[in-house]
Amino acid sequence: MSDNFYLDNDDLRFYIEQALDWDSLVDLCEHGAPADERPESVRDARDTYEDVLKEMGKFVARKVDPYTKELDTFGTRIEDGEVVVSPAFAKIFKDLKKLDVYGLPIPRELGGLNAPAVVYLAACEMFSRADASTMTHFGFHAGISLALLTYAIRDPRTKFKNGRVVETPYDAIIQDICKGDNFGCMVLTEPGAGSDLAMIRATGVEQPDGTWKINGEKIFITSGHGQYQLVLVRTEDAVKSPGLKGLSLMLVCRKIQKDGKEFANVRLSKVEHKIGHHASPTCSLVYEDSIGELIGRRGEGFELMLALMNFARLGVGFEGLGVCEAALRVAKEFAAERVTMGKTIDRHEIIADYLEDMELYVKGIRALAFETAFKVERASKIEQILKFDPPADEAVRADLERKLSRAKRQARDATPLLKYIAAEKAVEMSRMAMQILGGVGYTSEYPPEKFLRDALVLPIYEGTSQIQSLMALKDQLSQGLRDPRRFIVKMARANWKRVAEQDPLERGLSRLFAYKYKALQTILVRIARNKLKNTYDMPIGSWTDALFSQWDPKLDFAPGLLHAERLTKILSDVTIARILVKYGVKFPDRRQAAERFMKRADLRCRYWLSEIEEHGEELLADLAKREPAKDGAAA
Repeated sequence: MSDNFYLDNDDLRFYIEQALDWDSLVDLCEHGAPADERPESVRDARDTYEDVLKEMGKFVARKVDPYTKELDTFGTRIEDGEVVVSPAFAKIFKDLKKLDVYGLPIPRELGGLNAPAVVYLAACEMFSRADASTMTHFGFHAGISLALLTYAIRDPRTKFKNGRVVETPYDAIIQDICKGDNFGCMVLTEPGAGSDLAMIRATGVEQPDGTWKINGEKIFITSGHGQYQLVLVRTEDAVKSPGLKGLSLMLVCRKIQKDGKEFANVRLSKVEHKIGHHASPTCSLVYEDSIGELIGRRGEGFELMLALMNFARLGVGFEGLGVCEAALRVAKEFAAERVTMGKTIDRHEIIADYLEDMELYVKGIRALAFETAFKVERASKIEQILKFDPPADEAVRADLERKLSRAKRQARDATPLLKYIAAEKAVEMSRMAMQILGGVGYTSEYPPEKFLRDALVLPIYEGTSQIQSLMALKDQLSQGLRDPRRFIVKMARANWKRVAEQDPLERGLSRLFAYKYKALQTILVRIARNKLKNTYDMPIGSWTDALFSQWDPKLDFAPGLLHAERLTKILSDVTIARILVKYGVKFPDRRQAAERFMKRADLRCRYWLSEIEEHGEELLADLAKREPAKDGAAA
């Protein structure tokens, strides 16, 4: 049993102690801070972050990991309208208050520690390694504070000084969460409105005093007993503002004070009994003339909720990483001790192959997780500086704008890949750990069955794996269709570099990029097949207008929709390989992991590419026959 979940993880420590660009990140986080408040140096700041993670690593190892059985067995329930959690769960979050970490990524001016969000996410990985359901609840402390801070930055009532937030409309709430006295939740899903939020029926009606009355039912709300609830409701006329355009975001307090007494503003109607995540309450909520406050403007609720969902997807990425790390460790430990046929099973070729693949993917997912978190935070901080404290020097400002554009694009590209691959691999590695342990792995006496139960929800919540794939597909296709010439140049460059690069690492990486562009080309050509018939006599620069006109989304994009998940697997492997190669070139001791991951990725990407090229024509033809004709008659 480990005594510290940070100190025993060399790969995690690598990103904190060597890999991350702390010079850039600390400068962005401390922008505009008074000299007497900011760290004396970047090294001083990094040492502080390390100390925090060492304490968190020790806390998780000693206060969470030994109690996972109790957390899982006790579960949650409702008594007298309140959620009841296990004594171990309650003690964990009570003791966390003493560490003063609930406000880890929140500005000092609002009661936080002003650490980069990536430090908080590293702590999330350690929590998830011990118990995923505990990590989930931990996320609804700082996560809701960060969401309110994001909304406050867009609010004209918020005050800034030297580009720093110094006062917001939500100060009292943020400070309450930072102290650990309360937490929040995000409230989206309804019966019949899960992935398709346009189907939301809960309503908000404005009152003469400026408050709103909320009515409706919400289900599957993680930590739904939270005091501060961010609720998506329909406020606009369904005809004038249909679908997502009619949604607004509300801040609803579960309990309110009235005439010196406390009243329930939201009713808890149910706690779900789930396959896993037993310690994390998943609630059904009923709003009956519940009092709420509008966040932002009417009709921009979905846009505002996306900011919270995107950060939540980052959190799920680190959660999946923690489960993968736990599954790998249990499998390796068991395999090193279990003897069959005269040797430990980690020396049997099949098991050794499994373990190496798991270990390489854990390193790869961690590389992607930290790279994505860095890009997301970098984009957020630069955007705030440009908006509220833009440099006077035009050249400096232009350079920041270029960095912002690049960081936003990279963050947008990477986030769905992280959520997809971390969630899917958490399930796969938990299943593999169970297989390596054999019969005992199927019993509740050993951890893999719990890992698997906890992991199964990861490809479902905060946007299913299939939605992440569609997001990745959409962005890649949009880039290719918007600038076909640039796409062709990139593809040609990758094909040239796969033979011309001197370094075998770079050659292998270029080969992976060539697979990526070939897969995209195949999908693009099939999507644009009918359109291209009209572009043969047109210059390539005129293709964009022709390709974007008069689309039938149900039929024209069908080849892309069919292969979205295969493309996402390729994109994930290519992106991970790129990051591993970057560190393999810079740090010689990491070169072997990059080489071995890339060899395996090459085989996988070739397989997925062949499926994209050769599979699905018959299925698409069958589906096309089932589509109704445009006049409404059967096709």
